[in-house]
Amino acid sequence: MSKVRLPELRRMIAIYGPYAGGLVARGVELVAKLGLYMLAARILGAHEAGLYFLCMTWVGLASTIARAGFEKAVVRHIAGDLALGHLAQARASMLTGFGWTVLGSIAATLATLALAQPASLHVFGDPDLVRPLLIGAATIIPQALCVYIANVLFGHGRSVAGQWVQNAAWPSFALLAMLAGVHSLDGMLYALAASNLASALIGLALIPRGAQVAAPKPEDVEVDPDAVAAAAALPALWRTALPLGIVEVVQVSLNSVPLLLLAAFATAAEVGAFSVASRLSMLIWVVIISIGAISAPRFAALHRLGEWEALRAQNRRARLLVALCGLPPLAVMMIFPAPLLSLIGPGFEIAATALVIMSLGQLVNCLLPCQDIMLAMTGYGGMLRWLNAGQLLVCTLAGAVLVPLYGMNGAAVLSALVIVQGAVGTAIAVRRLMPRAF
Repeated sequence: MSKVRLPELRRMIAIYGPYAGGLVARGVELVAKLGLYMLAARILGAHEAGLYFLCMTWVGLASTIARAGFEKAVVRHIAGDLALGHLAQARASMLTGFGWTVLGSIAATLATLALAQPASLHVFGDPDLVRPLLIGAATIIPQALCVYIANVLFGHGRSVAGQWVQNAAWPSFALLAMLAGVHSLDGMLYALAASNLASALIGLALIPRGAQVAAPKPEDVEVDPDAVAAAAALPALWRTALPLGIVEVVQVSLNSVPLLLLAAFATAAEVGAFSVASRLSMLIWVVIISIGAISAPRFAALHRLGEWEALRAQNRRARLLVALCGLPPLAVMMIFPAPLLSLIGPGFEIAATALVIMSLGQLVNCLLPCQDIMLAMTGYGGMLRWLNAGQLLVCTLAGAVLVPLYGMNGAAVLSALVIVQGAVGTAIAVRRLMPRAF
């Protein structure tokens, strides 16, 4: 009996072990980010906390534009090529994407330096924002490289290491800096840049080299030699990156637009409270992205090998795990919004209704997760781009009405609306385009 059970146990560990490791990394991220947000809110107060979170939003958007989708494209290319043993092609894709990411992040940094003053004065109407934006520009290059290097690790099948690099390390470092006595707005922004740089360097050291490189073989897959021989060559990296880059920019924009619109119509204190509530609701992405990051190279490899049954099983496993891990924290956010926000600091409970609204949107996202990753990893980046264009159109039209009329709650409805649209749209697309994978 033990001889029968031992292989089964090993198989279960091989399948679910990376998910457990990834969720541990995300648990550290959750604690670190909550601590970071709470300390920033308490130390800076509502006004300066609003400036801090606004800078983080700007940097995140600039970094995404700088990467131009190469971080997502490199996951598909590295995982797909390594599954077939094409080591040279995988390395070439990695270096090409790195070069473009560096160039893009330099351009985004220069653009931020040029736009800091006019944007602060004429868009946000707050001259106090000029200096934080100028300092925040120093974070763009480190953050872009941190995310890109983490995705290189994902492509090599080192998803747990990639999640520590991209998600857990930098907020932990930034939190430690605050605990060590960095309490000024300027100091926190410099610490943010240094934390992302440290995470990027750690990730660089973890990238497999030479004999360490191994194909991320999906478990329990009998590779058909005919399927391998018939596997279509991947397109050029930039062709994969182009639609995915547009998707990434649109996605970050969709997350940023409600906050940026609110900043134009509300006080910095209201922006700070909404930003905290928004970031709390988006911690559900901690679960979704964790499981999606582990699933992404497997989606790419299984699709490249034509293993449809294994691909469907992987997709269903990912959706089930997200639901099991994401529903409990969502319940807390919806049942106890005001007490949760009051833990952050006094005055933030004004965003309680907004938190409930955004949590409802994340509920749908939690039940239909990872389908955008499925489309990206299987060559349907163009479809994903059109779905995102629809989200952006709805966000623009609805945002022009909801935020000016209803302020913080209007911004929350806008956030929930685009999240629901994205989750439902990508699920329908996968069901229609790849019914054998849903």
